[in-house]
Amino acid sequence: MRVVASILEQGGLYAGAARRGEKLVATVLPVGTLEEAKENLEKKIRGDGVEFKDDSLCLFVAEKIFRSVRGERVEFDEPVDLSDLPPFHRRVLEAVKEIGWGTVTTYGAIADRLGKRGAARAVGNALAANPLPLVIACHRVVKSNGEIGGFGYGPELKKELLQNEGIRIVGDRIHSTRKNS
Repeated sequence: MRVVASILEQGGLYAGAARRGEKLVATVLPVGTLEEAKENLEKKIRGDGVEFKDDSLCLFVAEKIFRSVRGERVEFDEPVDLSDLPPFHRRVLEAVKEIGWGTVTTYGAIADRLGKRGAARAVGNALAANPLPLVIACHRVVKSNGEIGGFGYGPELKKELLQNEGIRIVGDRIHSTRKNS
């Protein structure tokens, strides 16, 4: 099935989303050029060709991405298709999708929840391959020592996203949250 994608420009930045059927398969957070946004989406989509066009669902999600990055509370409740991912990655992302706004958990806690005690690094690797950042809020997963950990769009954006959700960060460490999961 063909993948349809749209890129939205706001303030000189480009964000986008892609869908297969009625399910999202990839998102790209704001980047500096249209070419970079398209390239980032295409890298996340396996196999199928991508048709870039104005698509109402993809543009709606791209708008929500911009609103979220600006600090608005946005719920991403669109259905997703993770079928292209390895089974462990799918399980990690499905667990992370359950983390609520304004809360964090650790890589190790996700591993434990999946019955894979000691697999925190594997959880981190699965999150690094998340094709749907913000829709699946991998930025809400942090290190067990309170450090914010990695993020594909850089630690500053991860810190900003967490702070937008009311999470207090001192330096690169979580100081307090609304609720820890």
